[in-house]
Amino acid sequence: MKVLLIQQDMGRRIIKHPLYPIGLSYIAAALKAHEVRIFDPNVYDWPDCLNKLREEVRRFQPDIAGISIRNIDTTQRRDLFVQFKTVRPTLDAVRDVLPNIPIMAGGTGFSIFAKEIMERLPEITYGVYLEGEETVQELLQHLDAPEQVKGLYYRKGGEVLFSGPRPLPDFAALPKPRRDPAVIDISKYHGPLHNIIGVQAKRGCAFKCSYCSYLFLNERRLRLRKAEEVVDEIEELVNKYGIKGFTFVDSVFNAPENHAREICQELIRRKVQVEWGAWLTPKGLNKDFLLLLREAGCKHIGFSPDAVSDKGLNALSKGFTMQDVRNSLKLAAEVKGMAVGYNFFCTYPEMTFADAMKTLVMLFRIPMLMPGRGGVGLGWIRLEPHNELYETAIQEGIISRSTNMLPADEQELAGLFYLPKSQQHITLLFDAVLFTVDKVLKPSVKFVFHLAGRLLGRRSFYDS
Repeated sequence: MKVLLIQQDMGRRIIKHPLYPIGLSYIAAALKAHEVRIFDPNVYDWPDCLNKLREEVRRFQPDIAGISIRNIDTTQRRDLFVQFKTVRPTLDAVRDVLPNIPIMAGGTGFSIFAKEIMERLPEITYGVYLEGEETVQELLQHLDAPEQVKGLYYRKGGEVLFSGPRPLPDFAALPKPRRDPAVIDISKYHGPLHNIIGVQAKRGCAFKCSYCSYLFLNERRLRLRKAEEVVDEIEELVNKYGIKGFTFVDSVFNAPENHAREICQELIRRKVQVEWGAWLTPKGLNKDFLLLLREAGCKHIGFSPDAVSDKGLNALSKGFTMQDVRNSLKLAAEVKGMAVGYNFFCTYPEMTFADAMKTLVMLFRIPMLMPGRGGVGLGWIRLEPHNELYETAIQEGIISRSTNMLPADEQELAGLFYLPKSQQHITLLFDAVLFTVDKVLKPSVKFVFHLAGRLLGRRSFYDS
């Protein structure tokens, strides 16, 4: 059977190099008995990409098409954009060429709003819920009897039905993602940023942050790949496809730390020359581990403390303390050679004005502590179903049980952030400060480091 897998269009072309569709590569690997191609509209201009898609459908003549709905929106209050708006035009482009082709949808964004999306988009024939490698493989054998396939939304008699939950797959037993030219042209993803190509070392997240969807999507149970197999994949990316950098897309790379150590040690043992990045937890962080990361080629690390007090960390169920955060700052400053980013929220449950001021201190302290390589990202929590904070927001009257969490446009999206009335003054403060930082301070600082880097003949971390 011919299967065309389509990455969701992000709707904008803010960055020159789009992110590689790793999820579809895993699906393609699971469908080894079928002829599979991946089409990513993001490598073309919008809306010309829709014509490119029509050409691909006309040339390939697939028996079934699938679309990965990864992003519903930007989740950024200061950058409101609903990416879900691109899905229907994409489906229409496919049906323009093959009006009767069955279409399946999946991806993280789809799974969070599965039933709502199936009801809103009747063009979708099947909906693949949560991790899809086993579900899609089984679906292709039972297209006329979808009720037999667990983990699937389907239509019957004008209704959207669900076949029932499916246990998440054994990640270690899945084949590595397919990236060969018969499936996708990986050369379109060569670029200067380390985070264009993703590598997944595990699924699941050991933490249970109150605002996060990972617990719903991947569960807390960690499913680890062997370190040797992870490095096999990295070596192939470097040696066969000429990749210069990648990022670990694990929710938290160093949980568990021994697994991360094994991967780093294997990279060092094989002398793999590649730059990479990862998200870390500050819990239990030590200098020896950071030195190991650097030796293994790590150039970018990110932390997401989100709050600046133990009370705030507890309210967000982060699973670590401010002492862990302070320790990570100290160690990151000592271990040079890596860019370091920290993310904080501007409002969260039980936040005080004093917390807001501490957050603003972090905004300036971290770049000063690690000049040229330290940065801070500030944002607001985009409320989503299936987590603890969603229920808290209902109790606090920020949203109601009937609030539509799947926005049709930016106006609806603006009302889906955690913005308690008691913290309106905090939001006004952050809006004023962030406007000044984005329009004045950041451009000035980047210019200085760009200039210094050119004069010294070195590339600044801000170049990437």
